[in-house]
Amino acid sequence: MGLVSLNITPRATTGKNANRRTRAAGSIPAVVYGNDRASENIALDTHEFKSAMTRLAGRSAIFSLLQEGVEEEHIALMREVQRNPVTDEVLHVDLYEIPRGQAVTVPVQVSVIGTNDAIKTGEGSVALSLDAIELSCRPSQLPEVIEIDISEMELNDKVFVKDVTAPVGEIISDPEMLVLNIKPASIFIEEEVEEEVVEGEEGETEGETAEEGGEEKSED
Repeated sequence: MGLVSLNITPRATTGKNANRRTRAAGSIPAVVYGNDRASENIALDTHEFKSAMTRLAGRSAIFSLLQEGVEEEHIALMREVQRNPVTDEVLHVDLYEIPRGQAVTVPVQVSVIGTNDAIKTGEGSVALSLDAIELSCRPSQLPEVIEIDISEMELNDKVFVKDVTAPVGEIISDPEMLVLNIKPASIFIEEEVEEEVVEGEEGETEGETAEEGGEEKSED
């Protein structure tokens, strides 16, 4: 997939008050760091960052960082996003730069494809146990999803990580982990339970009540 681009701007001031001013100006305080570079305080455009996250739609957040006046492209993985617990406003972003040519291990979303006869007839349904699989590859090769075709699967068939083939790179997740299975549809049968009245039971109850009443009267 093509990497999502983010424009970054160097940020000279730090601290709570400086961060508030950055956010008030329509930007998000952020930091980019890595093994081969010193930490750098930067700012991200708020609207651009939100749009980028929408385009990623749950995929691993790996960005191509663009800076005015700098020709070299930098690739970074989003490590942390701090949000306001009440308003959900993005307060700060941590980005980890990935050295050029180095593989990165990230979770890639599982996508179920294909038409399955058991599901089509209502006999079964897909039970997804693992919604993402850890994959190691270069950031520029990272696929949007890992597809699993269920067309030929039958009821009770299972797919484990070891059964999955990645389009690129190497799968890192435990090979024995269950990814999905085709489970039989649950059928609920409502049974009418009727209360059986034992013949004579009601009469006996009434008789006992009458006797008790009679005994009370006789005492009077």
